[in-house]
Amino acid sequence: MTSQLTIPHGSVFLAPMEGITDESYRLVVEQSFGGWDFYGTDFLRVPAAGRYPRKYLLDHFGKTIYQSPLKDKTFYQILTSYNAFTEEILSDLNELSFDWIDLNLGCPSKTVCKNGGGSSLLRDLPRLTGLIKLIRKNIKGFFSVKVRIGYHDGKDFIELIKMLNDQGAQLITVHARTRDQMYKEPADWSYIKSAVQNSNVPIIGNGDLWNQTDIKTMFEQTGCHGVMLGRGAMKQPWIARHYKQKIDLDQNDIIQHIFIFFRAYIHEVQKRGMFERGLVKQLKSLSRFMFEDLNQGEIIRREILLSHSSVEILEKIKTIAEKEELSVMHLS
Repeated sequence: MTSQLTIPHGSVFLAPMEGITDESYRLVVEQSFGGWDFYGTDFLRVPAAGRYPRKYLLDHFGKTIYQSPLKDKTFYQILTSYNAFTEEILSDLNELSFDWIDLNLGCPSKTVCKNGGGSSLLRDLPRLTGLIKLIRKNIKGFFSVKVRIGYHDGKDFIELIKMLNDQGAQLITVHARTRDQMYKEPADWSYIKSAVQNSNVPIIGNGDLWNQTDIKTMFEQTGCHGVMLGRGAMKQPWIARHYKQKIDLDQNDIIQHIFIFFRAYIHEVQKRGMFERGLVKQLKSLSRFMFEDLNQGEIIRREILLSHSSVEILEKIKTIAEKEELSVMHLS
């Protein structure tokens, strides 16, 4: 991969998600379903003092993926602030041949914003310009940025898009909400369309993509170069492949896919030595949206949250499937 990486039109990205898109998750999604053109790591917090050991940087990306063809489909997202050791971390990432760095300017969490990272950087565009210039100067490979439309409002949005173009960003993902909106308000895709009209680099649309129709509609309404799914990917890790192949799922298909995902994820994480307590907690987190399209989705979700082991979670999925008279011939 080089700084001249080509992003095919119509690409579908799996968004970076803190605590979700670690190596285990990305491997399971790719091996179980595939269809995603690109994957993002969960963000790496650039330290305010010192630097991470190289091993930590490699582990965060994933050693298995680093040595596989999936490396070329994966971008390394960083979250930094004005006082962080950004140049030092970028130097180490360059030395490790991470050729695609993505900057997080979208995270809305109170903790991140309190520490001057994520979407809080959108409050001062002149100062942000200097940081973008510094980052571009210190990245040898491809440089992309994920943004929200603003902190309190979107009045400076077009200026932001033009600045990122001018300072060397090669791809921009637009999450079509402000920081203040968090995830409460509907995403306003008109901002994505405006970004497309005011950018010389590809714009990737993000926000409220829950199903195949949403993906198709975003492409049509905004003219975006690609789409990125976060919560929609958590709900349907298989959605990219099914969108491309125009596959519609019935209730039986959904429960089968859910079981396949959970079983593969449990196996992958157990190989890595995660304690059962941590695994169960992660499975409950991953189930947040996954059962929404099932008739008894709320009941299943509630049962998952009351489970105490990974085995119990799989058994409850099978039991509820049987009660709904769904096929469980493959759920073993």
